[in-house]
Formats: sequence, C-alpha cells, structure tokens
Amino acid sequence: MSNNDDNVVSIKRHVDPNADINEMKNFVEDEQPQAMRSCLHNNVLVSEFNRSIHCRHCGATLDAFDYLLSIAKKETRLDWDLRRIRNEIERRREGLENLKREEVNTRARIKNAQFKLHDVNIALEQASEHLIKEKGHYGKR
Repeated sequence: MSNNDDNVVSIKRHVDPNADINEMKNFVEDEQPQAMRSCLHNNVLVSEFNRSIHCRHCGATLDAFDYLLSIAKKETRLDWDLRRIRNEIERRREGLENLKREEVNTRARIKNAQFKLHDVNIALEQASEHLIKEKGHYGKR
C-alpha cells in the first residue's frame, strides 16, 4: 500500500471561533492571571509614604478609588442587612409577645376548665350518691 499521508490536507479547527479575528486586531486585551482572578484583596497594605494600596496576598496594586468604593458598597450592604435583621427581630418579638399572651390565656382556660370539671365531678358524685339512696330506698319496700 502506498502512503497517502503526504496528499492529505489537515484542517485545524480553532477552539475560539474568533481566533482569526483576534489575530488581526491591533490591540488585544490580555486575560488576568489565574492568581489575580482568585484573589479578593481582603488583606491590604496602605502605604502613606507611597500613597498606594497593595494586596498582601497577591501583591497587586489597587486603585484607591476602586478600593474605597468597594468598602462603601460593603458598608451599604451591611446597613441594609442590619436594617433587615432589626426588622426581623422586631417582627419576631411581636410574635413572641402574642405567643406569651396566648399561653397566659390558654393556662387561664385550662384552670377554668379544671374548676368546671371539679364542679361536674362533685355534681356527678352527689347524683351517684342520691341514686344509690333512691335505689336503696326503693329496694326496702
């Protein structure tokens, strides 16, 4: 058999369908390194002398306005969360007060029902004794 591999034209498929367009661009934005994408810049170093802010984890220099804006947004979120939590606490307190009132009312109803039951038991006992006397009275004739 003859080797026809020399006659085969391979067509490469690009993973990115716009790769040919990206190659013709004059300016291409570089992707952020993986380390910078995962860093949240939670631990920063503020240099008063250099008037700069650096992330202690990844070493990136942070824009001061962006950093202050992120702090302001976090504070706004905290404020909204705090208001929501305080409203929830107030609503739960009102519910608790209603439950306490209902508990007091229920205990009073139970006590009242116990008194009525006691009165009914006494009346039943008296009726039973009266019935026994009547039965005994009729049995002696």
